[in-house]
Amino acid sequence: MNTALRVQPPRIQAGTALRPDTVEVGDPFVFVVTVAVPAGATVEWPQIKDSTAVVNMRAPLRIVDEGTKLGTRRERAEYTLSAWDVGRVPIGLADVTVRVGSSSLRVPLSDARVFVRSVLPGDSTLHVPKPARDLYLREVPWWERWWPALLVLAALALLAWLWRRHKRRKVAAPAALPLDPYVRALHEFDRLDRLSLADAGETGRWTALAVDVLRWYLEARVPAAHLALTSGEVLEAVAPNPHVPHDRLYSLLADVDIIKFAAHPVSAERARELAHEARAIVEHIEASERATREAARAAADAAAQAADAERRAAEEAARRASVSARKDRRGPPAGVP
Repeated sequence: MNTALRVQPPRIQAGTALRPDTVEVGDPFVFVVTVAVPAGATVEWPQIKDSTAVVNMRAPLRIVDEGTKLGTRRERAEYTLSAWDVGRVPIGLADVTVRVGSSSLRVPLSDARVFVRSVLPGDSTLHVPKPARDLYLREVPWWERWWPALLVLAALALLAWLWRRHKRRKVAAPAALPLDPYVRALHEFDRLDRLSLADAGETGRWTALAVDVLRWYLEARVPAAHLALTSGEVLEAVAPNPHVPHDRLYSLLADVDIIKFAAHPVSAERARELAHEARAIVEHIEASERATREAARAAADAAAQAADAERRAAEEAARRASVSARKDRRGPPAGVP
């Protein structure tokens, strides 16, 4: 469809073209608008900004300047559109505004329309369907009839095999002995050293984990100092224990609390000192408790030895008294006055 509109001859001319002029719902089509304006004029092209309109834009507006000839400049706008209704649908573009100096002229595009044909099939209400065919029996193979039951049996057999295997492993596996708290604490300290958190920039995390290992060891040795307590409550809980170096523990917990809860920066060297101090406190407590246990064991052994010596001395005295009594009953030997 090609039309020519003379808006204000001979100064401004406009024309439109539609390619193709008949489309289906949703198909793209191009609407071309060409204007011839004076050389110094400017053209403002309208656009369809509503994406829910009956006709909307599929691509950005393309503007082509065709050049100036004999004082008249030709400019062309190409709209790539889609229509979402059937029949003669108005495109819905606003007017083109041409500004020449201080005056402005409009080129109306309200009459532009596109024909959209329906994609629905024709009316089939008068069609007579064919009669239904007779049903016929389909022979089902035996494996199609029995495969659900076979699948259930296979699943039950697999579960029984897994249960027997688990039971055998549970019986054969030896009972795991609990680690001594001191051995476990040393293992955790060694693991922290292997992680090299200071090299990764995690100095604060290194000190916090080292103190967590110390707190776990304290809970194992002093049940009242469980992990849910604050640092001050832990110090109160371990106060009666003579094996704990209270001054060192107080200093360590105070320094690490500032790092943990106040985000105080700590150097790698200081973090290493705090982690080593946590390990040294564990070793000090263990050595003190071990010395106490050894002293108690030595005292018990000495008491047992003293009791055994006393028992032997009593038995020896009783034996000698019994021998002396038997000699007195027999009297002196013959020939002795």
